[in-house]
Amino acid sequence: MTPTIWLLIYVVLASLVIFLSIKLSKYVDLLDKKTKIAGALLGGILLAGVTSLPELFTSLTGTIIVGKNDLVLGNIMGSDFFDIVIFGVVYFLFFKKLTEGKVGKQHYMSCLFTALMLIAVTIAAFVFNANGWLIGYFNPMSLVIIAIYVVSLILTPKTEEKEENEEVDNSLTVKQIWIRFAIASVILIAASIFVTIVTDKVVTGFDIGETFGGSLFLGVATSLPEVTATIALCKKKNFDAAYGDIIGSCTFNVIILALADAMSFRAATPLFTITSDSFMLLIGTAFVLLLLFLSILYIRSKFFKNDAKSRIILYSISTLLIASYFVYLILASMKITII
Repeated sequence: MTPTIWLLIYVVLASLVIFLSIKLSKYVDLLDKKTKIAGALLGGILLAGVTSLPELFTSLTGTIIVGKNDLVLGNIMGSDFFDIVIFGVVYFLFFKKLTEGKVGKQHYMSCLFTALMLIAVTIAAFVFNANGWLIGYFNPMSLVIIAIYVVSLILTPKTEEKEENEEVDNSLTVKQIWIRFAIASVILIAASIFVTIVTDKVVTGFDIGETFGGSLFLGVATSLPEVTATIALCKKKNFDAAYGDIIGSCTFNVIILALADAMSFRAATPLFTITSDSFMLLIGTAFVLLLLFLSILYIRSKFFKNDAKSRIILYSISTLLIASYFVYLILASMKITII
């Protein structure tokens, strides 16, 4: 088939991912209202885990079947970068709802653990990989990444008191919600596996760099669940679950790197081999994560109100978030050599 046909197939699969993600966000919001499970737990672990399944299966497929670690690293770092930038759009669209909603302090800790995992990735690349301190192709820092993630799970709040005046759709029981959630998740996994294979055909057919192609096509496509789920949750003012989904997805994505590292025996290069593209992604992700942390800090402060000053500050952060991603795309398309 021609590259154009593969591109059309990619669009169809991406559309399916969007549809399923909207359904999943609806089920998570219902579970949040019908149970005492904390919104941060539902968003940060349950929804984040499911919406990150595309990254998991596309990365493992890219490593085990396609054997291209550049594609995997670009996919994961591109997804994290893109996921955080989503809030640049959210702040523009839902400013008023943010002033009326609730944002828990647990997201500070989530940002911290994400930052620690990015630092571990940097050490894995520039210390262990650069000096050849590997066990075969396996990077020992992958174990550190897993340990950080486990600690973050232990410290995540498990339950919370719910507001009694919340409107709840009573047409579905909790059991029915769980069943539908599981079915949508399975279909999402299947679509994700095919997205990887199709992306490789598109990248090869149009002669696009593997890391750049991974961050653009795989990174965006596998981030569609987070985008649609987050926007749907913000419409319902469920910002705890929305932040939990995005930040939780970022940490889960880095865990995927560790898992892919263990499976990368068929790849031509070790997984934590940093190129100019992946280096820019790493720097960009760290920068937008800092902006996200500062925005949460401000939104939770007593200074955040539904007024012009707060709007200007949050819109400024939004602009920086979105601009950062476009700056990366421009630099990557120019194929600038940094390292």
